[in-house]
Amino acid sequence: MNSNSNNIISASLSTQSLTYRPDQGQVSFEVTVNNDSDRFANFQLEIIAAGEIRNPNYRWYRLEPEVAAAQPHGSSTKFQVFIFNTPIPGFVGTVNLSVKIFSPQLARERRLLLRLEIERGNKPILISVELPIRTFQVYPGNAIDVPVRVRNQGQVASNVLLHFIGVDASWVTNSTERRLTLNAVSQTEVSFKCELPSVVQAPSLNYIFTVEATSNNSYPANAEGSLEVLPVGYIDFSTPQNKQRIPSQHPWLPNFKSNSASYELLFKNVSNLRQEINVQIQGKDWRKCAFNKFPEIQNLNLGETAKVILDVKTKRPWVGIGKTIFLEAKAELSDQRLGSTDPATQSLELEVLPIIPLWLQLAILALLAALLALLALLFRQEGIAHTASVNSVRIIGNGTGSSVVSASNDCTLRSWTIRPNSLEADENVTLKSKPNKQNFKCVQPQKPKGVLVFANNPILVVRFVPVENNSIAIGLENGIIELRQISTGEIITTLQDFQEPSDRVFDLAFTKNSLNLFSGSGNGKVRVWSRESTTKKFQGKPVVIDLLKQQKLTRFPIWALALSPDDEKLIVSGEFNRFLIISRNQNQPNSSLKNISVERLEKIDGSGRGGQNDSVLSLAFIPDSPENILATSDSAGLIAIWDLKQCKPTSSNNPQQINDSNCKLLDHWQDESKKPIRTLAFSEDGNFLVSGGDDGRVVVWYLTSSHQLDRTKSPKDINIFPGYKKIKIRTIDVKSSQGIVISGSDDFQVRLHRIK
Repeated sequence: MNSNSNNIISASLSTQSLTYRPDQGQVSFEVTVNNDSDRFANFQLEIIAAGEIRNPNYRWYRLEPEVAAAQPHGSSTKFQVFIFNTPIPGFVGTVNLSVKIFSPQLARERRLLLRLEIERGNKPILISVELPIRTFQVYPGNAIDVPVRVRNQGQVASNVLLHFIGVDASWVTNSTERRLTLNAVSQTEVSFKCELPSVVQAPSLNYIFTVEATSNNSYPANAEGSLEVLPVGYIDFSTPQNKQRIPSQHPWLPNFKSNSASYELLFKNVSNLRQEINVQIQGKDWRKCAFNKFPEIQNLNLGETAKVILDVKTKRPWVGIGKTIFLEAKAELSDQRLGSTDPATQSLELEVLPIIPLWLQLAILALLAALLALLALLFRQEGIAHTASVNSVRIIGNGTGSSVVSASNDCTLRSWTIRPNSLEADENVTLKSKPNKQNFKCVQPQKPKGVLVFANNPILVVRFVPVENNSIAIGLENGIIELRQISTGEIITTLQDFQEPSDRVFDLAFTKNSLNLFSGSGNGKVRVWSRESTTKKFQGKPVVIDLLKQQKLTRFPIWALALSPDDEKLIVSGEFNRFLIISRNQNQPNSSLKNISVERLEKIDGSGRGGQNDSVLSLAFIPDSPENILATSDSAGLIAIWDLKQCKPTSSNNPQQINDSNCKLLDHWQDESKKPIRTLAFSEDGNFLVSGGDDGRVVVWYLTSSHQLDRTKSPKDINIFPGYKKIKIRTIDVKSSQGIVISGSDDFQVRLHRIK
């Protein structure tokens, strides 16, 4: 019968209290232990005094017998306990003794309590011990001297034994004991030298030590100090193989099951701190994978080398040329007093090959390419798309029934109807204007379905006229600006600077009251067209701001214009990787802008660029926001966000002089392709920014409330289809309230993208 109830130890004491006086000899009590179990068992005793400092060299009791022989069931064992010294040297008073009874065979213990009254003996307290220095700090491998001051306050000489306890005896040079003779009423000073071993043999702890003095004619005395071993060393972090591949074998054969790879992470403790290591995975592509660690937390003792197996799982594409996933393993230490591991991280690469090998994909790709080419040809023949690059797109309306207009190098302005998943050429367009065949610079489409305007030159930009919701303005390659009706496409007004009639119109910007129109040209000039009211036409002669001349340059094509939401600043961008801030006269808010001040800001991106071949290609403000937050993009794929309210222009007495302006750069980042980003647009609430460029991608960049890139969220590509990398996105427009982005590209297409 092996019930746990039969293994309980039954024991009793001969007394519950006892009195001991040091000069009257030893006292004793009896412990009776009964074997009530169902097996042979022997018993062991240990006496523990409350508050004592355990010292193996100081004994204050003895047992008879020391260990009892094994006895059968029903037998009794008697122990006699003799107390011949005080459990706590020099202590007088009551101390509780715990009688611990243990049986190895039963794996059980029992404790009984006894009160011990200690009376003062006849010996005086004549010896005292002091530590002049009580706290010590030392590094492994170094040595310290612990001075000890001993006084004899008695009238006769005394033989004293000093004992150094509390630290490893091997750390104390020569011996942990010192014997000395003190004359009457005298003192002396001795020292114990501690020499610490190597890093991995001296754990960083605070060791409490005691120097105890015993003599032939006095109660013992002691003094307590602390020895702090300071942390030192490092945790070496390595990986034998930081590049893996899925599948690891036979990559030329189809493999549907292999989707994981394992890395061995090695940690060597070359410090005197015991560590618990938790590995965290980060890096560029960590969200694309799932991870398992074995073990989850690795214990690393001093001088030990341990490993963590990192299992990485990811989805494999069915087709393609594979991809490389970049990860970073970072070790977190439980005790960071020595910083991080060395090195802090390990870079891991995982090559993920497609399930279907490349040689099996070639025929399918060729077939798809032929099919796409055929579909593109059919669409163009039916007039579904433009017949040349799309330069500008704009969304009309904010709710159901919204539509899109697009301007192209094929000299047409087209109207599109937004469907749930696509755009359709507007069949309700009534074309009132026809091209002048003699002056027409483009190839006329075979089927002008959805064509709103036939212009005589390529249309580089289209903008809606504020207030007048039924009007649009288009800028042509021959320098002409045409204001037309949206419903019919008929010309309302034609604007042209006859001093320089063929200066190409790259961009247009209206003030909110539509009384001022700004145009940016290829020859570095900003033209300001003004009118007194919306019922009147724009003046025929513009105010010209010659930025080329003011900057003393030979060329400065104006790629983009943007008006701040408060209409107080016009932003102009061009070459030399700069954009300019043009501020109108605050004393004449409704003037024709004849009195203006111009400030210059050299765009700073941290790389030191700014040469003749670099350009700021696109500008965008957060719509209807009082904060004046501007986004810019350039020919190297860099996107920057600026706070224009923080601009501090250098003062100048010359209103025509271009000054450096110190504007606050909130954030900047570079697209992974490093190709030109030609177009930008904010969402209405400013929560994200959409970009398009020469890599064929339309990317949604999520922003924080402080208008910085939210690096906790991955940017989202919303223009992914076969062959998209071969096209260039030239223009976009965003309506985040409808969850849509419209893009125009150099493959003649106008596309609808949904933001999910």
